[in-house]
Amino acid sequence: MYSCRTSAGKGDTDVTVANSSVSVVIVTYFTGPSFWQCLDSCLNSDVGQIIIVNNGNRPEKLTKMRAKTKQDSRVNLLDGHGNVGFSRGCNLGASQASGEVLMFLNPDAVLHPEALGHLLAALEAQSSPCVVGGRLLNEDGTEQRGARRGKLTPWSALVAMSGLARLERFSPLFEDMHWERRPLPDGPQSVPAVSGACMMFHKADFIKIGRFDERYFLHVEDLDICRRTIRAGGKAIFVPAAEITHFGSTSRANIFVVNWTKATGLVRYFYRFSGSLLERMIAALLSPFIVSAIMIRTIALAFRR
Repeated sequence: MYSCRTSAGKGDTDVTVANSSVSVVIVTYFTGPSFWQCLDSCLNSDVGQIIIVNNGNRPEKLTKMRAKTKQDSRVNLLDGHGNVGFSRGCNLGASQASGEVLMFLNPDAVLHPEALGHLLAALEAQSSPCVVGGRLLNEDGTEQRGARRGKLTPWSALVAMSGLARLERFSPLFEDMHWERRPLPDGPQSVPAVSGACMMFHKADFIKIGRFDERYFLHVEDLDICRRTIRAGGKAIFVPAAEITHFGSTSRANIFVVNWTKATGLVRYFYRFSGSLLERMIAALLSPFIVSAIMIRTIALAFRR
């Protein structure tokens, strides 16, 4: 249990927020064995509710998921809707949440001890609206790409995906939007975007912001909701002390389909947040190069396997 002092917009009073006030939404799609570690890490963190959204899993895994709902009343299974995509799956899970705080967690993400508490403390220290995210780690303990990111624009995306970010030391024009190589901040830090692999909102804020945009089937929905949170006068906060091991790519999914949805999601994002005719023209000019860069890398990775 964590006692935090709220900021403007919630009154100037002391508020106690317990782990039991958190509803965790986990969207699953033919997820790998790390899911059980993910689930155990949530149960061990004493969250109040876990909503497993079944977008598609093997019968034996689904049977085991159902068994978990009988073993622990905090575990709920949302089933029968088919593969509706990550954004809609998250929104479906959130619609069943009873907690005042929502945490969206990938099925291959495992909370470290105290991670939940650090996220809650950071969330309660901010005024509404706010989204907070933790520090994602690879299995070897190094920081993973994506947990803290700079502002996404057509140019910053092209620089990151084309390898031009290697020229950052020569010119800020080629600044890498991925910040995992930067020194860790001493405490929670305001950033343009955190990762959807682990992000937390007050449920009221999530609803007010407009939930995840379901036009993103997979990928970019996290960048979009961070941008909308900031646009609404709020913040996206990276919490370095909240560590989460993210295994990554454990689901049985076609890499070409996954990266195509990522590429088209980026294009949608660029057009959505183009505030002027010039920005729309830049998005139109650079989007084909960005889509090509993503798919060329996908083909290269497929040939290496």
